[in-house]
Amino acid sequence: MRLRRSWPTYSFLDMKKITSFVAVLITAGSFHASALAEEADSVKVSEFTYEYAKPWIRQQPRSSMRAAQFLYDHEDEALKDVELVLFYFGKGQGGNKQANIDRWVGQFDGTPTVEQKDEEMEGKTITLLEAKGTYMDGPPFGGNKTPRPDYTMLAAIMPSPEGDVFLKMTGPNDSMAAAKEAFLAFVKSGVTK
Repeated sequence: MRLRRSWPTYSFLDMKKITSFVAVLITAGSFHASALAEEADSVKVSEFTYEYAKPWIRQQPRSSMRAAQFLYDHEDEALKDVELVLFYFGKGQGGNKQANIDRWVGQFDGTPTVEQKDEEMEGKTITLLEAKGTYMDGPPFGGNKTPRPDYTMLAAIMPSPEGDVFLKMTGPNDSMAAAKEAFLAFVKSGVTK
């Protein structure tokens, strides 16, 4: 004896409810996918493509000398948000490594604490700099400077035949300590294939 399967029957009103529910699910899925797409993004400077997501917020560069600019948005409101700037001047431009390091260290008053190292990342030798002291904040080429005691600068020089990229982030010591790992991850993302 064969059993006959009975399929449920739905009224027009039931079908309308089911259709609405499916539409809600599809909309929610689309929203979730677009939210994920907004969370991760990238920016290409010279040969490097840097990946970023929150808490990095991409900003409009304040000067034509800046290839890209980001704000590191600390969730801890006790910490000041800090700015990361990427400089790119073109092939063979921007000065040599030591000239840039000397200029960056020279932006501090007196003798700052300086750590400099070359690190291999995906076959590239990246120069990393960390300087701490009283940062003289102001226009890069002359003008009045405001002393900022207990400041840290994190910087990187990424060499490329297409033109070196210079990354620089400066802010209060506690804000910079909290953002240091994110800075290094940002740098590394540029050379990660």
